[in-house]
Amino acid sequence: MKALLLLLCASCSTPRIGRVLGPATVYEDVSAPLEYRADAYRGAREVRGEACQTGIFLPVIRASIAWGDGGYRDAILKAQAQAAGASLTDVRADLRVLSILTIFRKQCVIVTAAASQ
Repeated sequence: MKALLLLLCASCSTPRIGRVLGPATVYEDVSAPLEYRADAYRGAREVRGEACQTGIFLPVIRASIAWGDGGYRDAILKAQAQAAGASLTDVRADLRVLSILTIFRKQCVIVTAAASQ
């Protein structure tokens, strides 16, 4: 069984792509920390901002379509809007990726911060 899986994995990989598991993703749902900053003073309440971008790959014409504002700046702006004039401290940023068959992909930056007056 292991030999068969290794053969299938080796047959789908290409040197120019450089990926370990080959050029296509069957299913991926991962989260990872991007950045962590902490100030000396922690705020009174926690706020959260999320910015996502979504894409669809069309293999028939080898083109992709993407939309959304999935950057760190947009996530910070959404968190700041919840803080209503307060400063953001203890800012943490995470990345969440959902990919299905390399055709659909959604990537979100999630910022969590403490709001302090």
